[in-house]
Amino acid sequence: MPNPLRLFYMAVWRNILTLTRYKANFIFEILTSVLFGFGMLILAVAFDTNLLGNMIGSTNYVAFIILGISYQSWQGIALWEAANMFRNELNTGQIDYTFTCPFSRYFYIVCNIAASAVQSTIFFLPLFCVGLYFTMETVTPLGLLLGLSATLISVAALAQLGAIFASLVLRYREVTAIFGFFNFAFQMLTGMFVPFQLLPLPLQIIGYCLPITFGMDLMRHYVMKTIPIMPVTYEWIVLLVELVVLALIAKLAVLYLEKTAKEQGLHYL
Repeated sequence: MPNPLRLFYMAVWRNILTLTRYKANFIFEILTSVLFGFGMLILAVAFDTNLLGNMIGSTNYVAFIILGISYQSWQGIALWEAANMFRNELNTGQIDYTFTCPFSRYFYIVCNIAASAVQSTIFFLPLFCVGLYFTMETVTPLGLLLGLSATLISVAALAQLGAIFASLVLRYREVTAIFGFFNFAFQMLTGMFVPFQLLPLPLQIIGYCLPITFGMDLMRHYVMKTIPIMPVTYEWIVLLVELVVLALIAKLAVLYLEKTAKEQGLHYL
């Protein structure tokens, strides 16, 4: 009968080999755990209502957090829907059909994300309406329209990142830890759960590069009358520029993926 201790050792060693086989995945798992611990420290500070009021001009943390959480339904679709779709197609053997269909792969990805986002609206609206309930003293019809417009533009920009992540899935396949890192980074570095102003300057610089930061900040500004992180006009300009730049990068990423697939096929996956 095999020695149980040796069996345990072999099981642990197998798990270590599996974990470290994909180097990028392993590194991002470690980074995610570090970022999570740091995020909890910032979250604890955010419960100081006096500090919150001085930073964002409102002590309505209930509305602040609910409106941020409601973003997650669209954020999840925009960032990960295409990647999950390709992962499923890889598992079911349908990926070759995707690469032989007559449509542009870029538009194939973006249209599938948009279709899923429409469906996800069912889950976005209830929580968003609860957040609006706690902002009845500050929200106006025009403010609501502008806030939702900023939200839609930021989600469109996120969809471009989603196309880039989908390309990563087809090129490297095992990138789950990378996705987990980016997902948590989007939650902690964009003001979703804690005021953006609480972040150290190096992390704020990263947050400025993420379109959801401005989309959420503009929505809260128009709905809750919070103090924006920069002049409102500049936020709109940066948000639109990020949409254009990310769309260009996404298009190039998909074109590179198509070129690789034509040269090597999909067997390397």
